[in-house]
Amino acid sequence: MFTPDATPRPPVILIVSDQEWLARSIDALVADQGMVSVRAYAGRDALALGMDGIADVVVSDTRLADISGADLARALQATSDLGTALPVILVSTDDLDRQRVLEALEAGVWDYLAFPFDGASFAARLRTFAGAKRRADRFRNESLLDQPTGVYSLRGLTKRARELGADVQRLRTPVGCVAIAADIVLEGQHNEPPPAEAALLADVLRSTARASDIVGRTGSGEFAVFTHGSGAGGTAAFVERLRDIVNATPRGAGQSWRLRAAWCANDGSEVTADPIEMLNRTSAELRNMRSAVSDSARVRQLPSHTRTHQSPTAFTTAARGDGVDGNVLT
Repeated sequence: MFTPDATPRPPVILIVSDQEWLARSIDALVADQGMVSVRAYAGRDALALGMDGIADVVVSDTRLADISGADLARALQATSDLGTALPVILVSTDDLDRQRVLEALEAGVWDYLAFPFDGASFAARLRTFAGAKRRADRFRNESLLDQPTGVYSLRGLTKRARELGADVQRLRTPVGCVAIAADIVLEGQHNEPPPAEAALLADVLRSTARASDIVGRTGSGEFAVFTHGSGAGGTAAFVERLRDIVNATPRGAGQSWRLRAAWCANDGSEVTADPIEMLNRTSAELRNMRSAVSDSARVRQLPSHTRTHQSPTAFTTAARGDGVDGNVLT
């Protein structure tokens, strides 16, 4: 039986097969171990569930109606944050072919079994593989945080942006993106804050954002917030509230903060809107606004914009010199 560790949720096993008798046999073994099973009948459905991150181990028939088991493994690993750290076991009801087994293992499959197989050894594989996946998850989650501030790191924020993108595409969920910095004003001069200011600004952002909002650090003194579930109206209200709080936060010694922010929003009708693209555009505009002095020019709304999906790594190489026209928030 499965013994819970630091994570109380039992392992989730994704069973992929359109052969009912095979899926039921595997499901019975999974249930005997106190684990939870999720069913997919085709590779397309399994890929969607795998991308959602709900599975700890994938057990797939080698022959599916729309894709081979080895190709499913390749697709899952190409789209998963953990790549080959997502365990995939292929099960064949035919005699094992050595060349196919080698090709599957080269594709990143963790194991290739002939059915029927020994239930005890199969259960041991599930426990071992699920444990490895859990440890990788914990390492990943720790690395997704920016330790000095406690908010998401750039990597973590990018991961969450991809997840938001799935919501926007499938559910037409409204979402806004706000790129944020708080400059120091001393004797009328605006200066970028030292790194020590980042932790305080992160505290302000956490206290101002809703529980559903996603806060991440994108630079030494720069942050971004995804206002999940909020379109233009809700995002504008968040920016206004944040500006009042930041500008009223005393810094001592004759200094004060002044919010610098660029934001855009998708109200849910623009199904091709990409949060990664929103992050790229707002962050680039935030840097372009470094020389802005007046409060009215230091907060800018970018026009609604859609485009094809962009690589999650694009933010790290986004162009920083081209300005983007927008509407000043007043």
